[in-house]
Amino acid sequence: MTTITITSTKGGVGKSSLAAGLSVLAAQETRQVGIVDLDDSLGSLSQWWALRGEPAAPYLIRREGALADDVRRYAAIFDWIFIDTSPYDLGVIEEAIKIADAVVIPTRTSFFDAMAAKQVSDLCREHKKPFGFVFVGYHKSLDDLARQTEDALSPFGTVFRTKITFDRCFMEAPIHGKAGHEMNTKAQAEMTALWCEVKELAAGGGGE
Repeated sequence: MTTITITSTKGGVGKSSLAAGLSVLAAQETRQVGIVDLDDSLGSLSQWWALRGEPAAPYLIRREGALADDVRRYAAIFDWIFIDTSPYDLGVIEEAIKIADAVVIPTRTSFFDAMAAKQVSDLCREHKKPFGFVFVGYHKSLDDLARQTEDALSPFGTVFRTKITFDRCFMEAPIHGKAGHEMNTKAQAEMTALWCEVKELAAGGGGE
């Protein structure tokens, strides 16, 4: 089993959208996919799963105790588990990083997002977990800011080649219980490319 944690200490950077999208792509390859929603304040991933019709793949893992115990309990059942965290509890974020095989850190093209991403990367290095930064909500008009943000982040770790472009599909899709890439061909190509990079990272092909 491979566990992927998607996390940031900043809200609104696309953690839940990435968790939903990556889990859907994983479920196209294997039916043994689980998701964990650690955002008690919003529960966006849980709401998305309910709107999707509570499918068996990806399957929402109900938390019963310590996160590590819950994940360990499903180790023999699932091939992939994706963990979506709250941005507000650093202790929970660290717990999710500690049990991950790889960590995806979404960021937008701004100074504050980059600093939040760096904070998470520090925890990943402390616990010796491979990680990668991914730009979410990207637009070509922000190319200069994207380069500056990438230059700021690249000394601290891998920046994924794939950027997830801003598109309304990511806002509309959850209403229909879908992941954004299921409603847009460009988003499909980007998310598929990111999924390939995440698998490479988890297999030891990237990260720190």
